[in-house]
Amino acid sequence: MNILRCILLLQFTTALALGQPTPRNDPSAQPNRPEELVRSLYTEVVARHPQDIPDGADMKIFAPYLSKTLLHRIDLAKACSSDWDRSNSDPGLKTEMTSRFGIFSGERGTAEPTSFKIQKTLSQKGGSLRVYVKLTRSQPLPRDSWDWRVAALLIRADDHFVIDDVIYINDSEYRGTGEAKPPNRRLSEYLSAGCDGARWIGYSLPDQPVALVRGLYQHVVARKPLNIPWGEDWKIFAPYFSKALLHRFDTYRACMADWDRQNQGSTDKPPGLIEFDIFSGSAEQSDPGSFSVEKTEPQNDGSVRVYVRLRWQKGKDTETWRVADVLSRENGRFVLDEVIFLRDPKQASDVDMPLSKLLSEGCDGPHWVGYRQYEQK
Repeated sequence: MNILRCILLLQFTTALALGQPTPRNDPSAQPNRPEELVRSLYTEVVARHPQDIPDGADMKIFAPYLSKTLLHRIDLAKACSSDWDRSNSDPGLKTEMTSRFGIFSGERGTAEPTSFKIQKTLSQKGGSLRVYVKLTRSQPLPRDSWDWRVAALLIRADDHFVIDDVIYINDSEYRGTGEAKPPNRRLSEYLSAGCDGARWIGYSLPDQPVALVRGLYQHVVARKPLNIPWGEDWKIFAPYFSKALLHRFDTYRACMADWDRQNQGSTDKPPGLIEFDIFSGSAEQSDPGSFSVEKTEPQNDGSVRVYVRLRWQKGKDTETWRVADVLSRENGRFVLDEVIFLRDPKQASDVDMPLSKLLSEGCDGPHWVGYRQYEQK
């Protein structure tokens, strides 16, 4: 063995003994061309489907691709999630602040892409780059397959490229709807949503009923969430919910999952609240443009009802309606325990409808039994 090979072998064994990073975890060993870097990253994404904030083996794989700023945001998000855990000792109420969310691809179904394609690279002001990626989720049934796009935002650090953010591209068509296209959401916003640095903001929400509800509906009008909030929306709205309402959400999700199991391969439209805003209503009522808090009413059980008037307008068409938020005290603060969609006084047959009833329709606890069977029980 010549002297050069001895030196190389000695360096390699010394690195292993000292626990130094392998080339895979060395940022300088990552591809240095933007598209090659992104291609390498999304090869790992498709293979591993990382969900939640990276940790353990996933963190070792993905950390070398990320900027110091993005890694710091991830550390703060982990600390915030831990703060939630400390504030909510019941393990059954573990928040879904980050579950079923692929930080490099998106939330829910888009968290599990099966293939990808690099589309283009665009230079940005300040010297950063956007590399656009088309992601695909292929399923046995064509109706369950779809494409979507993200853009990896790259910057230079220490003479190599790193990913500083991920932009989730909204390619929905808004022409002719009268609605303004919302801005694309970002990974950085998702990581910080619901948090004040490393602290979960739940206990810093207003404790006065009117102020709490006003803050809630400012988010509703701005974000227009449908169904049970997911992803970034979940992190925004979860601090407002009572433990009882969180339990109802868990049971409802389990029931909808049971419907999916019972109807695999079906082309039927799923039941549930997929086109319903749990804070405002369905159809036009899921798209309120403004709101006003009307009054509060203390209840005999110690809860408080806060009445909210909501307004929708598109051109000359307008609609107003009312809901009542039921607030209860939990751990010394007010939380949202129920939403009552108040009857339309112009319709004699209309009735008040509690959200809790909507969440349980067709369900026997976590089991889907169907609307007819449910009505006969």
